[in-house]
Amino acid sequence: MTETAQVGLPDPTPYLLPDETVRLVVRRHHPIVLAPAAIVVGLVLVAVLAGLLLGAPTSGMIAAAGVVAVIALLYFAYRYMHWSRTVLVVTNRRLFQYVSLGIKRVTVLPVMRQSIVFRQSPFGRAMGFGTVQVKMANGSVLYNFDWLADAPRFRDEVTNIAA
Repeated sequence: MTETAQVGLPDPTPYLLPDETVRLVVRRHHPIVLAPAAIVVGLVLVAVLAGLLLGAPTSGMIAAAGVVAVIALLYFAYRYMHWSRTVLVVTNRRLFQYVSLGIKRVTVLPVMRQSIVFRQSPFGRAMGFGTVQVKMANGSVLYNFDWLADAPRFRDEVTNIAA
């Protein structure tokens, strides 16, 4: 069962070993960018309320609000681009994270696991995301993957990686 990268996702195939096949390519679910979006909306609301409560805006207030708005929008744009260009790849031999945001970074995550914990809240079930933790024998968390789209399948694929 080989799955290639979906349209819009970075292509991990150049980083595969000769006898390695891709089992799953997944990214974190889109609600992960809701926090940066909430920051932008909150700052806009604070600016509007401050303008209403403080009376006639001065040019300094308008300039300060503009600077804060631009910084908030740049922060949101960066977080969105980072989310959209990061994928987790499960192959038949290993797991790696691939980030293609200007500079490509591939992090190989050897799976020396003892147990895999899967959590999914009712909201996560409705929206289609969950959390997968890979734990070592002593109970410490080796990897924690929050906000994963298709988390049950990710859990199953990580469990089936050949040792």
